[in-house]
Amino acid sequence: MILILGRFQPLHNGHMKVIRDSLAEDDDLVIAIGSPGKSDQKMNPFSGEERKEMLERTLKARNIAAEIFFVPDRPSDEGYVGHVIEQIGRKPDKIITENPWTIDLFGRAGYKVVVTERHFELSSTEIRNRISKGREWEHLVPEEVAEFINGSRGIERIKRTQTEYQT
Repeated sequence: MILILGRFQPLHNGHMKVIRDSLAEDDDLVIAIGSPGKSDQKMNPFSGEERKEMLERTLKARNIAAEIFFVPDRPSDEGYVGHVIEQIGRKPDKIITENPWTIDLFGRAGYKVVVTERHFELSSTEIRNRISKGREWEHLVPEEVAEFINGSRGIERIKRTQTEYQT
């Protein structure tokens, strides 16, 4: 089983490449949405439920089967790996992430961790920045995600949260 960990704020084409590449290796795929309790913030404009809906719509449209779980934040690093395993209900053969903190914790716990290649233009941060500045962004996300953001006042929320937290 392959575990992909991420916040998906929002899901973008880079995430989808990782999902497709993972499925080429193993059809047993679990996607864990981190920080599901955070929303309406600069780095976390969408709720866990909204991110899950974006994932489900996108995967369904592409006939991709994956289990999706929430992994709530913990107050400290201690026990985080066990917490993730508890949330998903089994131990993965491989973890895929780009988060240095997650790489470190799972690596120290003895898990095989694969670091995804990051393309700046495909980061969720860049997409949120483009949205907040009124620049083109829809080509960087799956169609279902663009529809969700456009239909859920996501653009207004991103613009507001990006502006509120600028210094």
